[in-house]
Amino acid sequence: MAAIYQKNSLAHVYFHKLTDKTEKTTPVATTDKTASSTIDETKLKAQLKQLQFAGNVAVIQDGKLVYQQPYGQDPQKNTKTATTKYQIGALQNTLTAAAVMQLVKDGKLDLTTPVSKYYLLDNADASVTVGSLLEMTSGLTLDVLPASELNKDVIAWNLANATVTTTGQYNFQTVNYALLSGIIAQASGVSYQKFIKDTLLQPARVKHTGFVTSAQSKLVPSFTYDKASDSASAVTQDTLFQTMNDQLGSKQLYTTASDMAQLTHYITSSSFVGEKYMHQGAIAKEGTAYTGRLTIDGSQLVSRADFAGYHNALAFTEDGKTGVVLLSNYQKDGSLSDTAKAILKLVQKSD
Repeated sequence: MAAIYQKNSLAHVYFHKLTDKTEKTTPVATTDKTASSTIDETKLKAQLKQLQFAGNVAVIQDGKLVYQQPYGQDPQKNTKTATTKYQIGALQNTLTAAAVMQLVKDGKLDLTTPVSKYYLLDNADASVTVGSLLEMTSGLTLDVLPASELNKDVIAWNLANATVTTTGQYNFQTVNYALLSGIIAQASGVSYQKFIKDTLLQPARVKHTGFVTSAQSKLVPSFTYDKASDSASAVTQDTLFQTMNDQLGSKQLYTTASDMAQLTHYITSSSFVGEKYMHQGAIAKEGTAYTGRLTIDGSQLVSRADFAGYHNALAFTEDGKTGVVLLSNYQKDGSLSDTAKAILKLVQKSD
């Protein structure tokens, strides 16, 4: 009787070892829990309706996830849930910059180090530094159209096709952060993907974020909108992979709105690299040209990205404790960034 029914007894343990029986359990559905909130949902939804938003929204308030919902419909009326996954494009630069500054803090990387320590580039002198990659002032350009098959060695492709122009002048070129991913790998001694997982994804405790390595079965499809004809078109896999190859290829991240909110909260917290290193490189100063990093905008931290039909924006308080993330797979018009800022102000009023 003890062997069968007294589950905390030693007899029960040995009984199951000998008979190799396992107990049947009823699977429990798990969802990302949200804390209670005083947000005026009517006003929040009014902001999204005005934007004709189609995607997912997540809100963090005082470090806790308080709101996450899908809103609106894309042309195919794809079903969205709290865990719907999106490509984030240059929004990933926020995480790459944070990873760089973690290595700077650890003494494994220096922003003044010439890129030539890690890679040989024709006509690149000592002024092409790690810091210039971060600021998009390296002078590196890349005008070659990438292939439509997902590239697993995007570094080699960038090195083979990049050219150096005038260093010190801002020029948004994705080659900068592609090379930073390789420098992170060399400085850390592990792959870029592993360093991002170990340093950011696991400590932030995100559950639905990863790297795209094959077809887009895990992701909600994206769509482009043509204003002239008032029509939408699904982005093909070839177009999507070509856009990915122009940035980080198979190192490109997918995530959910709530995961992106948690990640942003984590990398801006005092427990990460601290204020000194955060403002030295992970966060761009107000008025800085667009790099995809978090940027100071008045009293807010903001970032945005448009990527093969995916449109993403976030707005957080300077301490990173309260913020809004909008991830969309179909946007007709308007500014996701302005809407994220407006919703953040709405959330702050409800504090």
